[in-house]
Amino acid sequence: MPAEKTAVAVFAHPDDETLLAGALIAKLVRDGWSIHLICLAPGDDNDLESRMQLAAAELGIASVSSLRYSAAGQEAGEETGQADTAGSAPRPPKLASAPEQVVVDQVVGQFGALQPDMVLTHSPSGDYGHGDHAYCHRIAVAAAEAMSSAQVFAFAWPGFTAGIARFFNRRSAPELRSRRAVDEATSDSLGPDLVAETHHVGRFLGIRKRAARHYYQEIARGPIHLRMLEAVPTWLQRLALGRAHLRRIR
Repeated sequence: MPAEKTAVAVFAHPDDETLLAGALIAKLVRDGWSIHLICLAPGDDNDLESRMQLAAAELGIASVSSLRYSAAGQEAGEETGQADTAGSAPRPPKLASAPEQVVVDQVVGQFGALQPDMVLTHSPSGDYGHGDHAYCHRIAVAAAEAMSSAQVFAFAWPGFTAGIARFFNRRSAPELRSRRAVDEATSDSLGPDLVAETHHVGRFLGIRKRAARHYYQEIARGPIHLRMLEAVPTWLQRLALGRAHLRRIR
């Protein structure tokens, strides 16, 4: 990739930019890219929003913006505009229930000021069948179509890695899965025809680990495989996270 270009990372939730892409983002920053983050669904949790800003700063991200939709699986305010208790403010609508064109238009508005050369986002299958992640992928691709010069890269996960993640998330949080995303995952495993770029990011896992500390609450509530992965030293994380595979979408 050429140096001194602008990239926008479009992810569904706070922590996705760090846990899924942190080492890659740190490498791209080192390589001269100006990275900007758009988070679709941080909800109305101001503390989480603040911690996302801190994690982004650790990674070298130049700017952070969010659309403030709610994530799948959020317990309170299930319906759009429903208040938690009498007199409290309405909760933001769920990301997956928002009309896709509305969200696309919002992201296009963010792109307008940044004029990205590259867009980075979730895999088509939602990485491990996560409905919000798959939704975010579709939004990012559709928004990039309005930017004729913007290339789109999505993560491509080795079949074994993605399979383990799908297994544990199916058991621990079935409400987060999308049937459409899970069906797509069967054709989204890593293969030679899907990989456009492979980045060796092992030396940047220390930066990722520092950024991940801002998400200790989310990691502590996460599935066991995530907690185990974050607990091990970086030299051992390299076995699973030392290479970032990207698939060229457009």
